[in-house]
Amino acid sequence: MAGSHLYIIQSRVTGAVKIGRSDDPDRRLRQLQTGCPYTLRTILVVDGGGRHERRVHHAMERHRTRHTAGGEWFAETGLGDIPLDVWDHVHPWYQEDPDWWRRK
Repeated sequence: MAGSHLYIIQSRVTGAVKIGRSDDPDRRLRQLQTGCPYTLRTILVVDGGGRHERRVHHAMERHRTRHTAGGEWFAETGLGDIPLDVWDHVHPWYQEDPDWWRRK
């Protein structure tokens, strides 16, 4: 998926996060919301960062939620395990606030 974006979508109720890639993260949010009983929100989009998806999944493996074995949903506590070089593509104000995903 050349040119795809890395996204993190979060459940406002459970705090669980979905890590994925899409050419249109807003559309992907709408698709996921259709099948989810909780309100979802996009907390991060790394433009052109879709190539990092597998590495982020691997880094966050121990935080994968039990009910999605093999899936792309993780406990929010795993966000700190995102590889440092991926953070190079994230806006600086995210990097300066350790609780950025709770504030958006």
